[in-house]
Amino acid sequence: MIIRNVTVVDGTGGAPLSDVEVVVSEGRFTAIRPTTGEGPSIDGRGGYLVPGLWEGHTHLAGVHTRDIPESERVQHISRLLSDYLAAGITSVVDLGGSLDVALEIRDYRRTATDPAATLFFAGRLFTGVKGWPVLDDTERAAIAFQVDDPGLAHQQALALADQVDFIKCVYDGEPGAPDKLSFDALRAIVAAGHEKGKKVLVHVHRRRDVEEAVAAGADGIEHAFLPQDAGSTQEAVDIAALLAESNTYYCPTLVTWEQIGRNGDASYLDELAKDGILTAADIPRIAGSAWYGRPFRRHPAQESRVRLDYAMRTLGLMHEAGVKIAAGSDIAILMPSAPIALFRELQLLAKAGLPLRAVLAAGTRHVAEKIGQGAHAGTIRPGAVADALLLSADPRTDLAHLISPAHRVWTLRGGRML
Repeated sequence: MIIRNVTVVDGTGGAPLSDVEVVVSEGRFTAIRPTTGEGPSIDGRGGYLVPGLWEGHTHLAGVHTRDIPESERVQHISRLLSDYLAAGITSVVDLGGSLDVALEIRDYRRTATDPAATLFFAGRLFTGVKGWPVLDDTERAAIAFQVDDPGLAHQQALALADQVDFIKCVYDGEPGAPDKLSFDALRAIVAAGHEKGKKVLVHVHRRRDVEEAVAAGADGIEHAFLPQDAGSTQEAVDIAALLAESNTYYCPTLVTWEQIGRNGDASYLDELAKDGILTAADIPRIAGSAWYGRPFRRHPAQESRVRLDYAMRTLGLMHEAGVKIAAGSDIAILMPSAPIALFRELQLLAKAGLPLRAVLAAGTRHVAEKIGQGAHAGTIRPGAVADALLLSADPRTDLAHLISPAHRVWTLRGGRML
């Protein structure tokens, strides 16, 4: 396949390549070169070719399947992956849940004929004894290793690493409390993951959690942290320097804190509609849902608003400091669909002051890199998996050009045009 008459925004951060042709062979990009005009080709219509989008943090077997019978869960998640692809999201990163379900989905997708986004998953996550998100819920115990012994944690992580794409740890709770993963156990899990060549991502709560996760060798930090002093940006300056120096990725999940913090606020739904996230028909449906106005366990609304507000004020300076920011939505309790939650996250990153080229990197290359897939995915370059979007307008001038279906001409998934 040769795609001609396009401008390539390759996701690497370099300058766009105008009036080029892109060669695809056996599901990968093989060349990007000046237009030759030779041989059969597909007309890119003067559009912009960008990498396919990545959902960098979600839980497919969480709120998305809470009302689905267990016997139908795998097929339901498979359809959800198809919905992601239909929205231009070519890869989805699941940050923890049932390993059995994840493996079943991967097996199911190997023989499925309908196109869908590629799934990358952590399977069972690591937490402290009765720690978040298990707490005292016996039904959720199967999604996590509850550990307090570093030696056992190391052994479990070594075994898990052979079955998953990366490892996820929850480092949330009061220091020394039994429900918080110990620092020694965290360090042992990170070491095991790295022994197996797998990245380790760490869910955090406060600044100290970020610092200790980085000290343990974490590859990525999940969620914007709760500051000690929300009135000062100094904590963000310090954390930015730490993350940039250690080359640790940062996935703030802004839309998570926005939804939890503003749940039950009618003006929030109006704002989402104004920003094109909701339609007029979506508002009464969401306002009448079981999640609307319901407190979210472990994360109080006021605290979530503080995390959101602080992140929105400081993400720009973190970007300027060289922090690699990745986009992920986590939950979609007030969104019309899971894919649209990622679009809201990209909007919030732009509202927080990230330039659009950085927003594009956050929704593509940085997610691929944080889970160890950056060498061959998340960009348009020879050797990379041929996942891309052809847009009718320049995504560097208006975010709507990237996320609005009105500007999406077609999607390329593994070299297959959709």
